[in-house]
This record gives sequence, structure tokens and C-alpha cells, in this order.
Amino acid sequence: MKPSFVSTDKPLKLVAGASTGGHVNELLNLLDAAGLAWPVMPQAYVTTMQIGVKSFDRFGQPVHVLGEGDRTKPLQSLMVLWRAFITAWKLRPDVVVTTGSMPLALFSLWAKLFGARIVWIDSVAQVERMSLSGRLASRFADLCLVQWPGVAQGKKGVEYAGELF
Repeated sequence: MKPSFVSTDKPLKLVAGASTGGHVNELLNLLDAAGLAWPVMPQAYVTTMQIGVKSFDRFGQPVHVLGEGDRTKPLQSLMVLWRAFITAWKLRPDVVVTTGSMPLALFSLWAKLFGARIVWIDSVAQVERMSLSGRLASRFADLCLVQWPGVAQGKKGVEYAGELF
């Protein structure tokens, strides 16, 4: 069964992604908890470091590494931006589900420009306000979820739908 926002008869191409570390743990918990409720399991995964590839081995699907980058590392961030473009171009997902970080926000932005629907789940660690990457993603995500009710208050396009992790 496809989500209501996917309107074609072709098979749904779902890509899931997260930065190495806590973001990956949150995504893995979500994948395990959701289990059969997902319309399809992801056909590919995206992460930020080679060490993170191991986290997705059990799914037997390709894992793409974008690299690490943030506002304090502009040159590295340009390389991540380029890798995010190339990866989104190659994968051309219908839907991206991510628990975030800036490299995944960049990947999601490119995927959105190529026609994907984006589900952004901000980290449970963001207790008082959304992450910077979450604030960016909330501008283009089709569904933007936060883990704490106070974080969603007064934010357009941001929802609290209960604790996910």
C-alpha cells in the first residue's frame, strides 16, 4: 500500500537516511518499530560516514556515504553538497525518510527538487528547539515531525505526533 501522497502505479522507491551515530540509532529504532507498517522497506540508505554503512548491513540494500559537513566546515560542506546532488540524481527516490543532520537535509533538498516527498524527523535530543538542519528541512519537507510538543508550538509545517523513539 502506497502513502496517499504517492499517486503513480509504479513501485514506490523509498530511501532512508541518517547521520552516523545517534541519528542512525533513531532511524534503526524507527525501522524496527514500524516493521510491516511501512508500505515498502527502503531500497537504499544514505549516511555520512563509512563507519555508518555497517549499521545498515542487515537490510542488504545499497548504502551511500555523503561525508560530514556543517556550517563550521565550508569546504567539506561543498563536497557534501556535491555528493548529495549526485546521490539524489542516481537514486531518484519517490520518498525520503530521514532522522537528519545537515548532510541529510542537503540530500533531501536535492531529492525534493527531483520530485521526492520528504519526511523529516528531528532528533529526540532536540528538546527545546529544532535543529538547524530541521529548521531548514521544515521549509520543504512534506512532513516534518518533532519529538517534543513544545518544539512544534508556533512553527508552521512542523508537527508533534507523539514520541517516535
